Amino acid sequence: MNEPLNIGVLGAGWFGREAHLANLKCLGGVNVIAASSRSETSLTKAKAVVGEDLRTSTDWRRILEIEAIDAVVIALPNHQHHAACLAAFEAGKHVLCEKPLGLTVQECGEIIDASETADRVLQVGHEMRFQRLYHHLKRMIDQGDIGDLHLMWCREFRGPMRPGWRSDEALSGGTILEKNSHHFDLFHWILDKRPIRVAATGGRNVLLDRNTLDNAQVLIEFEGERRANLELCLFAPYGGETEIGAVGNGGRIDTWNQAQKLVHHRFDLHERTEIQVADPADETVFKDASGGIDRGIRPELEHFIECCRTGKRPLTDGPSARMSVAMCLAAQESIKRREGVMIEEMFS
Repeated sequence: MNEPLNIGVLGAGWFGREAHLANLKCLGGVNVIAASSRSETSLTKAKAVVGEDLRTSTDWRRILEIEAIDAVVIALPNHQHHAACLAAFEAGKHVLCEKPLGLTVQECGEIIDASETADRVLQVGHEMRFQRLYHHLKRMIDQGDIGDLHLMWCREFRGPMRPGWRSDEALSGGTILEKNSHHFDLFHWILDKRPIRVAATGGRNVLLDRNTLDNAQVLIEFEGERRANLELCLFAPYGGETEIGAVGNGGRIDTWNQAQKLVHHRFDLHERTEIQVADPADETVFKDASGGIDRGIRPELEHFIECCRTGKRPLTDGPSARMSVAMCLAAQESIKRREGVMIEEMFS
């Protein structure tokens, strides 16, 4: 019988509390013993979720000083991820860091190096890889159900992100880095090719109370002439569905995130198959800012705990997260410069 894993949460605000604390308290073999937040109100709410024995601090550094903690979940604002990860590894803790791993490719590299020096797990919060819908999509593609995969796309028209630091480019790293690192990571994982170049356009057309993009269209070129396209709108408050699809020379698959639906078309037999790929109802404990249910949090945390116990390499490891950051930054740079940007430029 394994000893319980003692976990601290750095950043027990809205997301850290509603997504991570609420799920961690339901998992076996885990003790959530400490949490931080700059807000005393958030810490009071965190105790209501976990229990009055929860140790709290308004300074995340104090949590890392607790020797009994084996691992931490970092759910701080994006601009603090780098410092918190380095300090956590210096303290000998395993780390699950929310995306994006860093605000630059260089920050990501320093975090990866620190995890290897400390010989501790580094997992990054790209939870879409843990949703059954996308596991099913990838499995169908890998077994050849649409032939040779050539194109992928994502279309998300939804309402604005929550106000606060997410609406400040200096703190979040920009809309695409904050919002779409999930989708770019999914493209990279499923296409299984190295991204080469990004061409993007976008703007701040409607949500003028913030300095971040409220819409974008992004084309990513991958090795082997594979391509992926993102369409994003953050001023469409109704709907909120995320449509992700893939097409090869033998068929096409379309998915709808909230409906948990997948449709497969075979070109040779002109067949259309529709299936539901549902996650267990008890995993739907978190809703994002647009009201959409996020079903990847709990399996992501379960995977993290397994990796901490066994030393297994996480599915969402540091190098894959670094590439997601590189794609996002290249897209934002492409929008600013009004020209295509090579991914390698982000590594220089």
